[in-house]
Formats: sequence, C-alpha cells, structure tokens
Amino acid sequence: MDEKLLLVPVFVPMLISSGMLFIKAKDSKRKNILIEGIVVLFTVFVWIMSFNTPSSSITLLQITGDFSLKLKMDGFSKVFSLMSSSLWVFVTIYAFEYMKHDERQNTFFAFFIMAFGVTQGICYAANLMTLYVFYEMFTLTTLPLVIHYNDAESRYAGRKYAVYSIGGSAFAFVGIIILSCFFPSTEFVAGGFVTASESDTAFLSAVFLMMFFGFGVKAAIFPFSGWLPAAGVAPTPVTALLHAVAVVKAGIFAIVRLTYYSFGQDFLTGTFAQYTALAFAIFTMLYGAIKALKENHFKRRLAYSTVSNLSYIITALMLLTEEGFIAGLTHMVFHGIIKITAFMCAGSFMHQTGFSYIFEIDGIGKKMPVTFGCYTISALSLMGIPLFCGFISKYLLVNAAVKCGIHGTVAAIALVITSLICAAYMLGITLHAFFPKNGRALYEKSDVREANLTMLIPICVFTAVNIFFGLNPSAVVNFITTVARTIF
Repeated sequence: MDEKLLLVPVFVPMLISSGMLFIKAKDSKRKNILIEGIVVLFTVFVWIMSFNTPSSSITLLQITGDFSLKLKMDGFSKVFSLMSSSLWVFVTIYAFEYMKHDERQNTFFAFFIMAFGVTQGICYAANLMTLYVFYEMFTLTTLPLVIHYNDAESRYAGRKYAVYSIGGSAFAFVGIIILSCFFPSTEFVAGGFVTASESDTAFLSAVFLMMFFGFGVKAAIFPFSGWLPAAGVAPTPVTALLHAVAVVKAGIFAIVRLTYYSFGQDFLTGTFAQYTALAFAIFTMLYGAIKALKENHFKRRLAYSTVSNLSYIITALMLLTEEGFIAGLTHMVFHGIIKITAFMCAGSFMHQTGFSYIFEIDGIGKKMPVTFGCYTISALSLMGIPLFCGFISKYLLVNAAVKCGIHGTVAAIALVITSLICAAYMLGITLHAFFPKNGRALYEKSDVREANLTMLIPICVFTAVNIFFGLNPSAVVNFITTVARTIF
C-alpha cells in the first residue's frame, strides 16, 4: 500500500472538522449520520491499512538534515491506532444522545473529530520530533473539549490541563533537542537508537528521565496527575476518551516510543533511570488507588482509578522485559475497554438523574439495571476477576513482575494491594446501586429510567467485548507478542 495513504486518516478528519466549525448543519439527524459516517469510514480505513501496511515512511517536512516530520506505520502503532479508532466509533454514538440538548454541539463534534485525526498522527509518528508536534496538537484540540461548558470549574480544569500538558511537552522537547545533538537521527528503531559510552551514560539517563516525566504528564504519573481528575468536568464522551483511550494512552504510547524505540531496553536496564521511573510508577499506582477509595464524586473516583491503572502499565513497561512489554500493552488495550464502559455508565447515571456523587446512587440499580449491571461487570474486570479481560492483563502483569528480582517482587506486591483497594472502590458503587444502606432507596418513587438506546447500546457492546476477550484473549495477546518479538 502507498505510504501517502497514511495522510488520509490523519489530515482528512482534521480538514473536515475545521469546516464544521464554520458550516452548521440544521438537521441534527443528518448531521449525526454524517459525523458517525466519517468516524466509521476512517476507522475502516485504519483497519485496512493495518492489514496492508505501507512499506516505507512519508516525509511531511524536512526541517534540517535528518530533523524532519515523518509518518510511518509499524506493529506498535497498529496496536494504538486500531484500539483508539475502534473505540471512537461507539463513543461517538453515545455522544449523540448525551449532547442532544447542548447548544454548542457543532463545536463539540468538530473538535471531537479533529482529535481523532491528531490521535492517528501520534500513532504514525516516525520520529521523536513528529511525535512531539502531534502531541502538542493533541493538547490544543482536546482543550476546547475539556472547557466545553465554559463555566468557572471548566475553565479552571482547562487551565490546569494546558499548563500540565504543555509544561510536560516542553521538558520532552528539550530532551529531543539534546538527543538530536548526540545522534544523527531520532527516528524510531526497535530496540532504540541510543548508544553511549560509560562517560555519558549518566547524562543520557537523566535526559531519559526528563523526557519520561515530560511525556508522563499525559499518562498521569505522580506528581503530575492532578489534571486528570479535574478534567472530569468535561462532557462524559470526552472524559471517556480522555481517561480510557486517547489522551492518557497517548502518554503511554509516547513512553513506549521513548523507552523501547529511542533509548532501548539494553541501554536502560539496570540504570538509575529505570529504577527511578519504576519507583514513581509503583508509588502512583498506590496513590491513585487510595485517592479513588477516598473520593465521593462518581467520575472523579473513576479518574483516580485511571491514574492508578495507567501506572500498572508503566510499571510493567519499565521492567524492560518481553513479558513486561506484553503485559503492559495488553493492559493498555483491556483497560481502555473496561474504563470506557465504566465512564459511560457514570455518564448515563448523571445524564438521567442530574446527580454526580456516590451517595446519590443509593437504590438506582432497580431503575437502571442494565447500566449498573454493565458497570458491575467492568468493576469485576478491573479487579481482575476471571472470565473478564481484566483478569488476563492482571495475570500477565503479576507474572511478568515476579520474574524480575527484588524490584519486580515489590511491583507484584503493589499490584496485589492496589487490586484489593480496587475491589473496595469499584464494588462500593455497585453496593450503593443495588443494596443501599439501611434500605435507603432514593429512587423508589422516582420516574428515572435507563438512558436512550444510543447511550445504552455502546455500553452493552463494550461489556460484551470485555467478556469476549476475557474468554478469548489470544487474538490481542498474540498480536502484541508479535510486536514484542520485533524488539526483544
């Protein structure tokens, strides 16, 4: 397949969405069909390209020497590209009903589609400079979605998101400039392009950490995780993508590119850079879980849970082993499916009742049994209960950790502890929904009911996918294993 086709899923959605900012459709039904058609069309295109991979890269801009903007598809880019585009299809359907009465629908969906294109740009970035450019563009295209409601809380969340993200990217950019001075090319290579003598190992390790924390802002690594719970003020379709698919997983994607395709596991293994990154990931895992347990706001509790689970992935990746790589990417995919379901369930509850806090859930299970039944399945999966996809990834995570000596044992213990805390904060919501304290059913005489089918169907689809991959995980695991073998 011609490498020029890589431009299509990146730039065409961005061009279409730019037009949507100025051309308003009067017929909402036709507009929704058009928007969903665009997302489905480019998702199908992504799938076709993934099975007919362009053989070479395409240069967008030659800046100087080998300092250029390039796009290329490889095995790892397929993992993130297929996951993000496929989940986008169903979140878009969910968004139609959720945003039905919003006065700024046109602006919302314009940036929603624009973010789709920028996400694919991140996926296909062939070098660090290209990754950085699309990474910054992603902040700019998702910022209007975070501040969509334009109230004081949204503007504060937007400022926090912008400062954290742009500040983190600045650190990453400094690292890119340093690497470009040391090496003739920063193009991604399986196993990394960094080679170093004993005299500059410590310096390059420090550069790695600077870039790790810079890119790690979007992956909510402590102490840069504060933006993520704050961003929960955005509309639920946005938070579902922010917390489960696009922004946070873009941070994970960048860390993988930095670790395995830039510095390389051979360079990093045994360095203070590896152990520092691992220590912060383990701490963030525990910190996010404890914060989730203490949080009483529905979406913010899920947000802190995301903070914790992102560091499951980073912990596995920073083990720098093949098993850790496979476990980390498997959890990246499965966590996306689990958490997007949970956020949609939270959004449906908030949409139908107008309430946001966990104590306000008491007894809602009888009125919204499908929504909270699906939520319970996502909770069980996130805990690592067998028959659901979360069990598969958590088993792989612990198995990878216990094979890595003392630091791996510490990571495995932290994984087990946070899983127990996860059981408390996730199933606590289920207990409120179906077994309210002292028989306190707030909705016994209420006319609250399940959300519209356009919101309910995506929730049920993701729940079915959760169960399917819990019973049949081989397609995902085998594909990721194939990617891992190009590196190790």
